[in-house]
Amino acid sequence: MPSRYDVVVVGAGIMGVSSAYYLQKNNPGKKILMVDRYGGAGQGNTGRSNAMFRNTFSSSDNQILADSSIDFYFHVQKELKVDLGLQEIGYLWLMDETQHSKSEPSLRRMASNGIEIAFFGRERLRHLLPGMMTDFGSDGDAEVMGLPRVEGGIFGPKCGRLDPDRLVRFYVDEFVKAGGNVAFGSDVTKLVMAPSKPLGIEGEPLVWQEARVAGVSIGGSSGADVVADTVVLAGGAWLNELLEPIGLDGHVKAKKRQLFSVYAEGSKLEKLLRTAGFNPLGLLPLVILPKAGVHFKPVSEERCFWVACEDELNRPFVDLPEHNLDGYVAERQYYERGIYPVLTSYFPDFNGSRLKAMWAGLYAYNTADNLPLAFKAGNLIVVGGDSGSGIMKGDALGRVVDSLYRHEDEAQLYGGRDYRVSKLSVEKRDVEREEWVI
Repeated sequence: MPSRYDVVVVGAGIMGVSSAYYLQKNNPGKKILMVDRYGGAGQGNTGRSNAMFRNTFSSSDNQILADSSIDFYFHVQKELKVDLGLQEIGYLWLMDETQHSKSEPSLRRMASNGIEIAFFGRERLRHLLPGMMTDFGSDGDAEVMGLPRVEGGIFGPKCGRLDPDRLVRFYVDEFVKAGGNVAFGSDVTKLVMAPSKPLGIEGEPLVWQEARVAGVSIGGSSGADVVADTVVLAGGAWLNELLEPIGLDGHVKAKKRQLFSVYAEGSKLEKLLRTAGFNPLGLLPLVILPKAGVHFKPVSEERCFWVACEDELNRPFVDLPEHNLDGYVAERQYYERGIYPVLTSYFPDFNGSRLKAMWAGLYAYNTADNLPLAFKAGNLIVVGGDSGSGIMKGDALGRVVDSLYRHEDEAQLYGGRDYRVSKLSVEKRDVEREEWVI
């Protein structure tokens, strides 16, 4: 591995590969290296995600970042003929009357920004989903759990699922074709600091010297320092590990999130899997229940459902996550005692369903407003804090990083939409807090 580059991108999740691609594409004379501790791209939390995309957000900023990224992904699949596994199955948010009322400002904002949404009333939902319970009468268990009745549903048609491995592979292939370099299986252990004007004094940079990030240190027996004019840090849940030692705050905290795969084959669930009326594929959309953020999606090729939950309170933050994600184990009891009772109350067809698999990963939350961060600190560029929706906004954020590198005030997102990059900074941040986090 050469020891000097114009740019080193740390992290090969969706934000890292997108950033690396646009940096190399738009700066063809530059020598760029992308580094990741894993053996390939997307093998961290990107590969452990629910692999969904949506443009239905409460924040206008998230709406444009996601909508433009989704348009690009469809461009790649339809025009460039690269199969990303895109399935436009939609998102269906089931709500009680209070939840719908609180959501009205967000829904108006979506409509004004051209985000397509539809409202399904209770009777329409009963027709489309005859096996769903919309109210519980005198059901004691439902009363104990505080389950609200379903009054209606908000449907986002431009939402669905994709294959994260195919997505990151597309960006890596294009990055390498454009002249980029990759170093997988290379663990960046620290950011190397140096004075902007070295004087050859022992202990540099000293407090009176202007310091800069001069590169990265690669661990292991073959490790060495790699010098770079610019370092792009796209470390996801591990941002703090590299930023805190140099006194910078990444404004990101990680939380464990869990996914459970449930067999549909040979049961009533197989019919639910192929529910018509929501999309041309004849598949059930991703469904978000009105209680505890419990949600599930169809995985038709595996004849199963993936089930998850938005567990904000009572789930600790992880400031410095382990490197080995296998240490974050999905908890069977969490599913059986937490998710399952809610799931089976609204959809009794899940009664008696069997777990096929379960796994866990980490969300990297921006705890201030749940929107991504992209900012510069000298010659260091930091991107992260996607709060569980990095895939959905990955393309737009790669373009934002490239614009930061080229000192441009605006990034041109796919479709010709301009976005002011300072909106995602720390010092000049100008975004609307995101409320629709799952």
